[in-house]
Amino acid sequence: MENLTVGFIGLGLIGGSIAKALRKFHPNCRIMAYSRTLETVETAKQEGVVDIVCEKEDPFFSACDYIFMCAPVSSNIEHLQFLKDNMRPACILTDVGSVKTPIHDAIDAIGLSSMFIGGHPMAGSEKSGYANATDYLFENSYYILTPGNGVPQEKIDAFSCLVSS
Repeated sequence: MENLTVGFIGLGLIGGSIAKALRKFHPNCRIMAYSRTLETVETAKQEGVVDIVCEKEDPFFSACDYIFMCAPVSSNIEHLQFLKDNMRPACILTDVGSVKTPIHDAIDAIGLSSMFIGGHPMAGSEKSGYANATDYLFENSYYILTPGNGVPQEKIDAFSCLVSS
């Protein structure tokens, strides 16, 4: 699991906390990120959390084993066509939103169901943004998974293992 490449679209409280936890528990993984605010990703790179700062539709995402969509649902949906055209076939796409119907409908419509495992980490804070992200936000928290149709069980198990770590 240490040689993973993980991408993030959105690096606020939840995305930033997942990235920080990955960096802490899987220090050799390569993390790349895009956020609508470039300063956010630059800060994460300066802190050593992010290795590669990405553009909105960056070809670097094609190297990912996992891509976490951590922006609002409507923004995540806007990225789907680019991701479909640029993801490796073995990549797992996931999100962190609490509302699942719109993202699953969009995933089904674009034909990415077999590559999508929806996620809802049951953690948060009254504060928002990357500045408040921590590597321990998810300790002792549930992380609900909602896999798309056709996702192989071994992919679900591997992703479950990753988020459990």
